[in-house]
Amino acid sequence: MVKMPQRQRHNTGGGAGGAELPLLDPGVIEAHNAVTTTRCCVPLACGCLRGYEPINLDSPTGCVRVHCNNEHCTLGNLMHGECFSAWETHVLAFLRSCGRARSWSEKQRLQNLWTKRGYDLAYRACSCLCSRGHLRKDLDWTPPTESDDENRTRRKKKTKNQKPTLVTVGAGALNNNNPTSINTNITLNPTPAGDVPGQPCQRHRNNSISSTGSSPPSDAPSSPNHAALCKRRSRDIFPDRSRHGSGGGGLFARRPDFSSFNALPRHKINSYHIKMEDDGLHGNDDTRCFILSTLAAQRTARTACVLCHQALLVFDRYPLLDGTFFLTPIQHAKAAIPVRVEGRQQYLAAVCMGCLEGWSVSLRCAYCCARWNGSALILGTMYSFDIFAAMPCCESRLKCSKCEAVVIPPDQRLSFFSDYSRTHACPSCGHVDHHFVKPLSSFIRDDKQSW
Repeated sequence: MVKMPQRQRHNTGGGAGGAELPLLDPGVIEAHNAVTTTRCCVPLACGCLRGYEPINLDSPTGCVRVHCNNEHCTLGNLMHGECFSAWETHVLAFLRSCGRARSWSEKQRLQNLWTKRGYDLAYRACSCLCSRGHLRKDLDWTPPTESDDENRTRRKKKTKNQKPTLVTVGAGALNNNNPTSINTNITLNPTPAGDVPGQPCQRHRNNSISSTGSSPPSDAPSSPNHAALCKRRSRDIFPDRSRHGSGGGGLFARRPDFSSFNALPRHKINSYHIKMEDDGLHGNDDTRCFILSTLAAQRTARTACVLCHQALLVFDRYPLLDGTFFLTPIQHAKAAIPVRVEGRQQYLAAVCMGCLEGWSVSLRCAYCCARWNGSALILGTMYSFDIFAAMPCCESRLKCSKCEAVVIPPDQRLSFFSDYSRTHACPSCGHVDHHFVKPLSSFIRDDKQSW
């Protein structure tokens, strides 16, 4: 399943990995296979890195607890460990530009971040998804380790085919007068696969370990050169992604620098507004591989903006382009590529940075003249919904595509941005369609000079 990022502005966040963040409070505690679970409450713009995989409240192994200063917040207080690390990185980036923290070293910022000294400066970057509070790491909470049941299950699987058997080598194995005494000629050996339990078996030298260390296993390194070769091979498990990781067989170029983003306002030149390469050996992930493999199937490393039709070069790592990708159920332009996601027909389209910021093409709603603004979207990644339909500005954008009746009242909001890109049944005529996804002709274009 392809995971897509999405984003909400200011006190809310967007998702990566196909996950969606609520616009309204949906209540996140739910019963899952008779086990109480909760959703990851990470407020990152890129969303939960695990696609909002449920967290077991009974055993939140590897998670981090936070708390919101809004006592009525119901969005949960647990994050996956990797989600918290990514969120903490964003908060640290904000702290670097705050007052006295500018003169701190990276180590000092990390040490002071969740204490009063640092949090009083960085709390503005810790907004909770409830929109009414701020998150803070719970320094008094210790995450649990693996449960004893899981350890017992793992040990049981490991020894399933290695049951110990008493093998008699000499006569008089047991003393009848003392059943607990064992003759020194009895050896405790695991029964190899294929041997018959209860019968004498020869000891396999290549599977034994001598107590004196004089007989190493046959697969041990025979020389220092061999050991160095094994070590080098272990480092090659994750090959260079510039050659193998893009999914395009070298079709996509490496971004030489980030100078194209210098046109942005200064406060947007950071990893919060621009999707940067994730830390770690793999980087991110299904979204990146989905985009690159889709374009590689079309034998192209370029796409075009659906508004100004400017050609956009796609790179092999984040940020993938000078703009953002999105999925839409209708084809806004010929450059949009048809794909199937979760069994649904979608189109992979892109909007350039100039149109998102309103420099190249500015859009106004043809019904209410409200201006569409894409400057809040993260650059260099992909959204799993139609970005033009995610926030309807007037009642006309909530009408049925067939009978023009209002599908939902204007004061009612759907829980997720992507819900506006899904099919709904009209309550008046019963027609099922993507009613809220309107064509680009429903906007008035104001073309401007090229940025």
